[in-house]
Amino acid sequence: MQVFAQKQDTLYAKRVFLSTHIYDDSVKLSNRKVTELFKDTWAPKIKYKWSKALKPVGALVAMGGIGLTSYAIKGTSFITTIEGKQINYRMISLTQLSVGVGMFVIGCSVIASSNQLARHSVDIYNSMLKASQKTNAINKIQFGLTESNAIGFSVLLK
Repeated sequence: MQVFAQKQDTLYAKRVFLSTHIYDDSVKLSNRKVTELFKDTWAPKIKYKWSKALKPVGALVAMGGIGLTSYAIKGTSFITTIEGKQINYRMISLTQLSVGVGMFVIGCSVIASSNQLARHSVDIYNSMLKASQKTNAINKIQFGLTESNAIGFSVLLK
């Protein structure tokens, strides 16, 4: 069992491989529950929605990069004749290889960015929650007769 050092009524974001899970009081929240929790807060809701939209895009771009890289490494088969001997060789396209690797790197960056957005939405939600909670502690309560012989009380707040 994992214990999170957070106050109650706060959320916690935890990165797990390619995704970020959001916890409330050590309980993993579903996407629907998080969306429901963020429905009244504009900034966390927008960041969380962008996070959910970017993750599949990043995965598709990374997978496309893997496919293009493997296709480039496979190359094109050629046969040439040198001194009367036929020689088989493969020509690898450096352009395709570079674009494939670049697509993979960009896809991974988009996935990391979507996870960052999810974590940032949790941070914004928690800061908004803390700002809205106004706690006042009572320092001293006095009850008794006043200087004008009336009954009264006074409360001193911290």
